[in-house]
Amino acid sequence: MMDDFKLVQKLIGESVTQEDLKHVDCYVHHKMGLFIPSTGACQYAIKPNHTHPSYMFIIDFSLEMVQPVIEIKENHYVATAVSPYIPHQEQGEKFVHYYCILIEKVYFEEQYKRYTDEKPYFNWKQFAICQDILKALNTFAFEYSKRMKNSDITLEAQTTIITHWLIRSLMGESYDVRAISSHYAVARAQHYIEEHFSEGITVKQLAQLGSMSASSFNRIFKKEIHLTPIEYLIETRVEKSKKLLRRKEIPITEIAMRCGFSSSAHFSSKFSRLVGVTPSEYRHTYNN
Repeated sequence: MMDDFKLVQKLIGESVTQEDLKHVDCYVHHKMGLFIPSTGACQYAIKPNHTHPSYMFIIDFSLEMVQPVIEIKENHYVATAVSPYIPHQEQGEKFVHYYCILIEKVYFEEQYKRYTDEKPYFNWKQFAICQDILKALNTFAFEYSKRMKNSDITLEAQTTIITHWLIRSLMGESYDVRAISSHYAVARAQHYIEEHFSEGITVKQLAQLGSMSASSFNRIFKKEIHLTPIEYLIETRVEKSKKLLRRKEIPITEIAMRCGFSSSAHFSSKFSRLVGVTPSEYRHTYNN
């Protein structure tokens, strides 16, 4: 346990004590730590102008720590990112419900560079993150607690998954595991849509992938995903179009065709309904 506390100090800061964390459950690996207040406030967090040598991410379940300044979609939480050595302080000793993730500085920057050459700098940057990250975080905590054979390997794998999940969420890429079905026919259709979204796809065609009738498939798909197959296809096409809209050089009409829409008007209609702005407005907002 003493070696584990050295990992805690490496992530939180050398001045942290075990007394500071008496109300906190700590799950640590050499690149990442998960800290969950369990019986009271973290005493280190309420110290004025304290800092961490690692990147900090807070997922606030109560909205008592941070008031959202961004729109939070259904099935998402508000999260906050803070870069190393930025002074901060939790407000008061009131017990709040949150997960705090600390990721070792060099490791996080190495992973972040896989996405962009810009150096990561977050001064209480808010972003939305899908609730399903709790599955990965709770798996990390479970692996740490159980200490089964080769847990170092599985903790390393979970660290990688969580780190990239956070980076993608910071960049506006939604990762909604909830939408991935465990039903063979539905999952088969989802995979097919991801690969062939630009093509003309029918419910009958998707149903045949799972050797089902169109009516049975349509019913099961909606029960699993809470969308009809066609609604899911349209949402997939809109999500794919967002990436292309971020590139100014591609005309919107071409993006509509690339993403399987019959016309730019059809594309604009579906995009506006799902996103709340037109494709042109989205492009302007993203690039300004």
